[in-house]
Amino acid sequence: MKQLQARNVVLTGAASGIGAAVVSLASSEGANVFGLDIDRVEGEAGAQRSKSTFYYCDVSDEASWQDVAARLSGTGIDHLHLNAGIQSAPPAAPLADYSFAAMTLARYRKLMGVNIDGVVLGLHYLLPLMNKGGSIVVTGSLAGVVPYGIDPLYSMTKHAVTGLVRSLKGELAARELRINALCPGGIDTNIIPQDQRTPEAIFMRPEHVAEEVLRLFQVEQSGATWAKVSENKPAWIIEPPGKK
Repeated sequence: MKQLQARNVVLTGAASGIGAAVVSLASSEGANVFGLDIDRVEGEAGAQRSKSTFYYCDVSDEASWQDVAARLSGTGIDHLHLNAGIQSAPPAAPLADYSFAAMTLARYRKLMGVNIDGVVLGLHYLLPLMNKGGSIVVTGSLAGVVPYGIDPLYSMTKHAVTGLVRSLKGELAARELRINALCPGGIDTNIIPQDQRTPEAIFMRPEHVAEEVLRLFQVEQSGATWAKVSENKPAWIIEPPGKK
């Protein structure tokens, strides 16, 4: 992807999973990559391997975003990947803990902080730093377009992300920016509940999703929801209800 040569790419959730794969792939394509994460150890280790830049960022915290924006001031962001995400319970928890009935206020606030505030604050603070013609990819989930009964609150946050991306198309077009949501199915990352890792379960690898992220940086479409359910099948657009 020669289009990424010397381009400035910023992404959240950079220390593991999809984010770490995007850091590695974008860096290998010649991009100047700035990875953001709350995990300093893994984030800095990944940055050293890929010769990218790591900044600490708690995506749920406004002061943290203000610090990141100040660090990136003058950089000129070409591509932004708002990727950080969690489920409503820790991976080791039994599936019953993901149910709505098992909700605790602390877990709910943390979920909303990462999955919703992490996107909204990221857009708020980094949109002013983006170059015209730039693009944004938000990591959604297949749970953001279809029901996900295992973790209803997680599904709620991803439906919100899908709605935001679809609704921002016009406003961002006026600023000569594009935005798309990538909504993958199961991916082998550290937020997957351990009880879902059955012999029958098939998960995509983060590297394959990273390839789609880089592709969506370049597409002409904006405001679209792209579903990704197989490593061997490219992502495709799921149209919103009622669209002809």
